Amino acid sequence: MIAVIGDPETAMGFRLAGVKDVYEYEHDLEDAGAVARTLDKLAKEEFAIIIINERFAAEAKNRGKIREINAKKRGVIPIIVEVPDKKGPIAKEIDEIGRLIKRAVGVAVK
Repeated sequence: MIAVIGDPETAMGFRLAGVKDVYEYEHDLEDAGAVARTLDKLAKEEFAIIIINERFAAEAKNRGKIREINAKKRGVIPIIVEVPDKKGPIAKEIDEIGRLIKRAVGVAVK
């Protein structure tokens, strides 16, 4: 199963693509912990792929939520995929997908 956490534009795009489990938040989120709680809930419900807006993922990383989920999982599920919003991609220091591939396969992909 696939779930999406995103801003209204991202959410609409994935709904049009047929994704049923879509959680929509505004960028000026007053309760920044809401995204982290939703992410935690989706990980516990055993979604295979969780697609999250990069700006929301950055907030979840600041709270340590994505790293906590990745540390607890057995195997590679759930895969948390970060997608850019309409403002474009955010520069990243660590490539989480590459780190997961290295953990699962044992080889770094560049």
